[in-house]
Amino acid sequence: MSNRNFEYSVAIRTLGTGGEKYRQELESLHRQTIKPKHIFIYLAEGYKRPDFQVGIEEYIPVHKGLVHQRAASLQGVDTDYILILDDDIFFPDDGVEKLYESMIAHGADCIAPETFNNAGMSQFMKLGYYMANGVVARPDDDNAIKIMRNGTFSFNRNPKKGAVSPTQSFPGTACLCKTEAFRKIHYEDELWIDQFPAGTFGEDQIMSYKLHKNGYKVVMAHDTGILHLDAGTNNIHNKTYKKIKFRALSYYMTWYRTCYDLKGNNALEKFRCILAFSWRFGLGTLTRALFSIAKFQPKHLIGYIHGTLKGIAFAQSKEYKAQKNFIIAK
Repeated sequence: MSNRNFEYSVAIRTLGTGGEKYRQELESLHRQTIKPKHIFIYLAEGYKRPDFQVGIEEYIPVHKGLVHQRAASLQGVDTDYILILDDDIFFPDDGVEKLYESMIAHGADCIAPETFNNAGMSQFMKLGYYMANGVVARPDDDNAIKIMRNGTFSFNRNPKKGAVSPTQSFPGTACLCKTEAFRKIHYEDELWIDQFPAGTFGEDQIMSYKLHKNGYKVVMAHDTGILHLDAGTNNIHNKTYKKIKFRALSYYMTWYRTCYDLKGNNALEKFRCILAFSWRFGLGTLTRALFSIAKFQPKHLIGYIHGTLKGIAFAQSKEYKAQKNFIIAK
């Protein structure tokens, strides 16, 4: 397969605080067998540019916010492909080349490496994810991640080695996308998310699922050697009441925006979505009640309920109702 005409730009969002992990990312990009035409760094306003320059990276100051900085990724881009990254991703030397080859071979508009090994979690962790958030493991059906009616996802519990699988969502840490596909989903329509605290909203699911729901083919590549260098998990014990509350709000709003309030949903489909989310909420409430009792920390239960109620109210607000639908008219 010839890669002669393949040109891509890199778009990285950062606060400029990634340190050594960020340096490793830039160095790995400059070692690629197919080198990027541009590396654009979308640095949040008010944050200091790192004191090192690895190569051709160009800094563009943009409004702070995970969605603002991701939506700005099209600024300056003049290539047909865009590699969208966080600031802590490591690529083997042929990582981008292999992503592109897999993308073309599968006729995809976007490809993401698997940077969080759901299938590799312990059974205890899988049970915890299900009890707290409704996430479930599926038997191998040649798909990676599927979004369910309750707003959360199911994942392939035993993907084939090296598989490249259709997916409805992916971690937002890294993806190679046709520039025109990313442009046409109008990710800037999701800027409403940035009013909530960073790290409490699953904006990566909204971006990837928006590609899928608007007709673009998305695939996930397993076992690529592409690594998320800062792939730690959140410690539930250290979460503040505010974060617990806004995380619960994000669960509701993600469900409402991507599952319930979709153009074309009839009354029966909306009812099914309500039943699915109600089960998820009930299970999550029970889990957090037991955890709060065991740890003598009622914030987990109270924050979960409070956040869900705030999500219900926000979905009915004039601000949210003024947003464009998740499904973009063709």
